Amino acid sequence: MPRLPLQFAYRACEVAAFALLSSTCLAQDEAPSTTGQTGLLSMPDGRLAPEGTWRTGMSFLRPYQTIWSSITVLPWLEPSFRYTRILYVPGGLGPSFGDFKDKSFDIKLRAFPETERRPSVVFGLQDAQGTAIFRSYYVAASKRFGEFDVTLGYGGKRIDGAFGGVRYSPGSMPNWSVVAEYDAYDYKRDVGSARSGSARYKKEPAVGIEYRTPWWGAKAFAAHGELGLNAYVSVPLEQKEFVPKFEEPPPYTKINPRPNEAQWASDGAHRARLVRALRAQDFRDIRIAYENGVLSATLTNFRISSMPRAVGRAARTMLSFAPLEVRELRVTYVDGLLPLATYTFIHVPTLQRYFNGMASRQQLAQYVAIDYAKPGARSEQADRNEALAAFEEPLPERVVLGREGPHVIALSGEILGGRLLVRPGLSTYFNDPAGALKADLSAVALYDRPLGRGLVLNTEVKLTLWENVSDVTQPSNSLLPRVRTDVAEYKRGGDLKLLRLLANKYDHPSERVYTRLSAGIYEEMYSGFGGQVLYLPRDGRWALDVAADWVKQRDFRGFLGHRDYSTLTAIASLNYRMAQGVTATARAGRFLAKDEGVRFEMKRRFASGFEVGAWYTFTNGNDITSPGSPSNPYRDKGIFMAMPLDPLLTQDTRASAGFALSPWTRDVGQMVASPGDLYRMTERSVLQLHEHDGMVRLGDREDDYDLPDLGTGVRERRWPEFVGEDLFAMRRAAGKVDWVGTAILGSAITLASASLDKRAFEKADRHRDSRWVKDGVKFGDALPLLALGASGLAAFDESRPRLSDAGVAALEAGAGALLLTEGIKYAVGRARPTAGLGRAEFEPGSSEDRFKSFPSRHTTLMWAAVTPYAREFGANWLYGVAALTNLARVGSREHWVSDTVAGSVIGYTLGSLAWEARREARTRKGSAQVLVGPQSVGMLWVTE
Repeated sequence: MPRLPLQFAYRACEVAAFALLSSTCLAQDEAPSTTGQTGLLSMPDGRLAPEGTWRTGMSFLRPYQTIWSSITVLPWLEPSFRYTRILYVPGGLGPSFGDFKDKSFDIKLRAFPETERRPSVVFGLQDAQGTAIFRSYYVAASKRFGEFDVTLGYGGKRIDGAFGGVRYSPGSMPNWSVVAEYDAYDYKRDVGSARSGSARYKKEPAVGIEYRTPWWGAKAFAAHGELGLNAYVSVPLEQKEFVPKFEEPPPYTKINPRPNEAQWASDGAHRARLVRALRAQDFRDIRIAYENGVLSATLTNFRISSMPRAVGRAARTMLSFAPLEVRELRVTYVDGLLPLATYTFIHVPTLQRYFNGMASRQQLAQYVAIDYAKPGARSEQADRNEALAAFEEPLPERVVLGREGPHVIALSGEILGGRLLVRPGLSTYFNDPAGALKADLSAVALYDRPLGRGLVLNTEVKLTLWENVSDVTQPSNSLLPRVRTDVAEYKRGGDLKLLRLLANKYDHPSERVYTRLSAGIYEEMYSGFGGQVLYLPRDGRWALDVAADWVKQRDFRGFLGHRDYSTLTAIASLNYRMAQGVTATARAGRFLAKDEGVRFEMKRRFASGFEVGAWYTFTNGNDITSPGSPSNPYRDKGIFMAMPLDPLLTQDTRASAGFALSPWTRDVGQMVASPGDLYRMTERSVLQLHEHDGMVRLGDREDDYDLPDLGTGVRERRWPEFVGEDLFAMRRAAGKVDWVGTAILGSAITLASASLDKRAFEKADRHRDSRWVKDGVKFGDALPLLALGASGLAAFDESRPRLSDAGVAALEAGAGALLLTEGIKYAVGRARPTAGLGRAEFEPGSSEDRFKSFPSRHTTLMWAAVTPYAREFGANWLYGVAALTNLARVGSREHWVSDTVAGSVIGYTLGSLAWEARREARTRKGSAQVLVGPQSVGMLWVTE
């Protein structure tokens, strides 16, 4: 092809860039590179986007075309996902697959924030999972000097050596910047580099121009004789609303003549008018009672997304119809069919003044009691509800075009006593050999109808309008029961399908305990029966539920037929809510393919309500489908996002959408679609119940005071100084230890355990093919990583100072253990059991892995991680958990018993030192703590 136009564009870009360098403009915002990570042009820099920034875009630098998405989940963590196409290189997965395409997951961690004297420093890993063909690791530092932002970094693998660049952002044009970088990618190592032309790309400078706004940005640059482009949209997830609610119906403000108690009791029309006014505001399942000056209502709202806001609207309406003698209002909010919370307003005049704008929320809070709903909250008013039936004017049955459902536009309405919703549906699938992109476009109709108290019929029908998923012909080589891999057969089974026909019975047997019984068609692939029990603690910080379902696989046609496969699944889930909107979930039990194990989930909820998370499943099901293998089976994993539509629309809604990225033809670690997950149903309302004072937006106005830390100690953690302080404290703690006695005792224990080395190895060798040995080795080997990962989360949970301090100590001890074990391994050079040289063979200074047996790194890390928790909370049982790693390392025949015992001694010592350092830093004489109270700010000086 002619090169003149491209060369002209390349030179024009250079000229424009350097011309702009002589002008004035300033933009300090961070911008994404071609991979989606915050960076320069193609290279990363030492910065992260502001917390909660979600960016999605497309970049192009011949021959690379990339679709990417990144999000700053925490102030120090920026994961990103990209889907890269390499032009002119065959995909190799089939004739219809087209050019080569690959999925990559990148992660970027900020070690130190920028200060006046120190740059911002990050560590990064590109293509951390999957094929790893774009794998790179790097460290980068960025520092601002006036209008210049300078970056220096160093990387390995695809990023080959030193890199860097400058971003110039002059002040008069705040949206523009000029960027120059030194591109250090080793393009020759990429797949098909000779064929695509990237093999000729050298490590050399590149220059470009970028333009940014709060919601979108773009850049053009010249690199390697080509013109590159990168454009994206940016969504600030920490912003509560993106669109003003100018179409939101106003609260009820009509002034009505109010009856006295005698008139209220004798004439049911007064209660009927109140019920009609509430129904007109989208309240349903309404029950009203009045007794001894207390007006009570039990109700739910299917549209308003905020429970306190819905309660406030209900209370405002009740005041307009309440008897003149009323002195107290009580509103019990039902979340779906589950009575969740009761708001008691014990001083009606103050409530009225608050709604009229004459009292603040702080003043009202003194007269409001908020608690979980009692089990009898609904049934005690059933007779009163029946009395109201004669006075109710039923809403007309209708179907209207509205903004509801998982997509913005849907048909919804009330039909035959139930609620109908018709919406479009879209499912997409990536990287199948039969084609890189598969999709399923459909119309979905949902109909929910109450059948009795707590009993509801859920129906869902799907009509496929267009799909190419059924084109998939690749056979599965899964050795597990085919619980999910037949997705193409289900698509070929027919266009019209009954996805759900289900009866759900919800109950509230005791306070903060909820149950569900289900029977019918659960989803496209399974039907059955089962149930779930949910327990909520009073503080709302965690929740425990157990679900069990017997399910039978449906046939491909999608109506009432079934296949032969059936199973019982049972999953226990612990959901633990931490600071900064982070929730950790652990699910353990029996999955669909009859495999048993644990699924770990982590998600972050932002101020807008958007949730971003990931999961990883560890079971005893061996999935050898590529990239899995018999020696390294595949583990089910993925990322997901739940998106409430409320911030995006001009009217409030409870509707939401969501998507997940994960392999879709997998059988390991799979769960049946829940017929009605109790935790998901109550999660948002429980969070709102415990947010600040539980009355956020109660009065339909922005009076949400910043009250995150009332009555608690507040400390700002600057991590470099924080860690440095602990190092000095650890040195002081080490000075108090009798190291001679400790060394003698540790050596004696290690030498004594050496008598078991040979016997334990022979036993492990005899049972090496046993399933329980293999499963035990996998579980024990995973424990140190799980312990350190949990410690990383606990370290940032400053709402629980003791837990946070233990997490910090565990991380510090783990880092010390990693460095110390590597040094000892190199110095001792003991042969591993699998080397076949015996337990007394040593080769100090050897770089070969077979001479790195002493001590065990896994056990050292595990004992170092659990010791701070055991010491802080007196949880000595944690040492028993740590011992499982000792058994795993011996069972794998990678270590002698004495190697693991030595690792335990070293890990325990480091963990104890780190814990002592943290405790000293917390309570050291002369340390100051800031205390913030409702009416004051003070200083606490610790003197002893």
